[in-house]
Amino acid sequence: MKRPSPSSRSLVAAAVAGAALLLSGCPNPNAIGVQQYGTIMATCRSTTNNAPVADALVSAGGVVARSGANGVATLTNVPIGQEVVTADAPGLHGVTSVTVTENQTFNVTIQLSPT
Repeated sequence: MKRPSPSSRSLVAAAVAGAALLLSGCPNPNAIGVQQYGTIMATCRSTTNNAPVADALVSAGGVVARSGANGVATLTNVPIGQEVVTADAPGLHGVTSVTVTENQTFNVTIQLSPT
């Protein structure tokens, strides 16, 4: 029986090591192309008078929306996991965080302070 050459054994060992690295568990399924999403419903309020902030630009996980007259912005298809939610309007800024899980809607309130 013919023995494999050292270069063949090295090639097989490298392939096995590479496969092990690729399959060693990924804490974020979105990082490997398995997309799972949730929704964030963000209510934007002014810290000065607690009034709704209309037309604020709200973003999280690469998703962007504008708040309506009631101060609410809905961000759909937000990747699951910990997300930082930011809101900006002229002269105002706010930030909060939320953990998004698959197929769930998360209500957050963002207090916008003068910048």
